[in-house]
Amino acid sequence: MDGFVYNGTLYLAFMQMHSTGGGAFGFAYSGAQLASIANYTAAPSQWSITYQVLNAGGSAVPGASIVVGQGPNGNPDSSNPQGADYAYFFTVVPSANSSTPPYMALLRVPLMQLSSAARPGNTSWEYLNTNSTWSAWSDTDTSLPSDNAAVINPGATEMTVRYHSSSNQWIAVYPLGLDNKAHYAVSPSMTGSWGGSQDLYTYPEMQSSNANYTPNIFCYAAKEHTELEAAGQVVFTYACNSTVASDVTNNMSLYRPVVMTQSLPMF
Repeated sequence: MDGFVYNGTLYLAFMQMHSTGGGAFGFAYSGAQLASIANYTAAPSQWSITYQVLNAGGSAVPGASIVVGQGPNGNPDSSNPQGADYAYFFTVVPSANSSTPPYMALLRVPLMQLSSAARPGNTSWEYLNTNSTWSAWSDTDTSLPSDNAAVINPGATEMTVRYHSSSNQWIAVYPLGLDNKAHYAVSPSMTGSWGGSQDLYTYPEMQSSNANYTPNIFCYAAKEHTELEAAGQVVFTYACNSTVASDVTNNMSLYRPVVMTQSLPMF
């Protein structure tokens, strides 16, 4: 899902999935895990990887986007003087109605506890509640308490939240279901006041006039890459797949990252 480097170690959050039957969408969440790689600068074949379970089941999937050391003065939660001491996990909370997009809740854990973040076990995980304060999340719970805040709504299973110091704003980049556009939302604060979903880019692969088009193609996984951006830019990637396997196996232009650059949206 997302990753970051802290104190010389690379951390990556993963969805854990299981099959629910045939077809392109015959899968569901089994949980989420956090991988840590202390020697990530070595050749991948030499990596030593440790995995920790963050949650089981599909009621709350932490790590679709992770924020560490961003925000004014490196503090993602500027209302909290100790806010920079945490890793913030945007968390997918699926709707009871499968046709409705999920929303994004927000969890955090102290940076100093990343090597022992596994649940059950770590009792320091917190969730942002509807009063915009942090509450303890029981290490044995797999669902979030009912007063968790829908920080970004709608949200997505694959997305990013990043801070832009040039405009002092946060930008979320994400798909919205399986429509034909990448979307964005902006906010002056990571923890709230997010604006509504705005169109960022229309996928040409889903237009009948495009050489790659078939009725079966869908595009998704819109994510921002601030490490590639110049001032005033948003650089993002997306991918296109198909519900018919031959569309992909016969066309190497599909099912790969597509890189796009747009002007930076303003709040």
